[in-house]
Amino acid sequence: DAIGRSVEGKRKRLISHLDCQILPHGFYPLIPTILSSMALWTSTVQDGCDFGRLEGEKSITKITGSDVFPFLEVGLYNYRAPIFYATENEWRLAFTYECLEYPMEVMDSWWTAGKVLTGISAVLAGTVCLFLWCTSCISLSIRTWRFCCVTAFLAALFRTGAFFFYMTSICNKQGGNNCQLAFGSKVDILGIMLWTIAGFFIIAHYPDPILRKAFDDEEIRMAEEMEQLRPKQLAVFPVRSNVRQGS
Repeated sequence: DAIGRSVEGKRKRLISHLDCQILPHGFYPLIPTILSSMALWTSTVQDGCDFGRLEGEKSITKITGSDVFPFLEVGLYNYRAPIFYATENEWRLAFTYECLEYPMEVMDSWWTAGKVLTGISAVLAGTVCLFLWCTSCISLSIRTWRFCCVTAFLAALFRTGAFFFYMTSICNKQGGNNCQLAFGSKVDILGIMLWTIAGFFIIAHYPDPILRKAFDDEEIRMAEEMEQLRPKQLAVFPVRSNVRQGS
């Protein structure tokens, strides 16, 4: 019947889109795919305690409970204290040492907002990369392509939330504290730029896919025609007869 053939037509067209082939959209999607993969990589190279460099006795004492450290390397989740090398009479960071956890009392609303926004950005970033890498095998509709564009821009926007860290109480300059950019924050800036560039490449052009024919042209044409048809319901009413039967 009409409904069954319409469903069959949709199934055939779906199989045609999911028929795996090498680069159905051509080479253009590789540009935003590589850019987004590099942007995602920038969020994985950080160890969580290298976002900034904190100087200021008040904040350092509040975090470590000691005033002997001249500076700390800090991040959204952990921090790292330097080590004093007596032979060189110098404080240095040992990156082989594990990061330390913050005491709960140092965190404020800016800190929490930064954590939440960076978490959302990480989820969006992984989603964009997954969809874009799928273009190497299957085709994406123009709606999905636009979805990737919006998601890439949102990933860049939410990632800027990491810089709310510099608005926290431990980086407040009025208290004599000073927070400077470190490796993690510089890498985040690079990641934001890469996400933004990838988003512009996606929105600039949608490469039409070249699909292999999983079915004959006649079958696809008939399926499309049947999809346009809608089953019509006929209302059956009792017909009154005006003819009187004779007695």
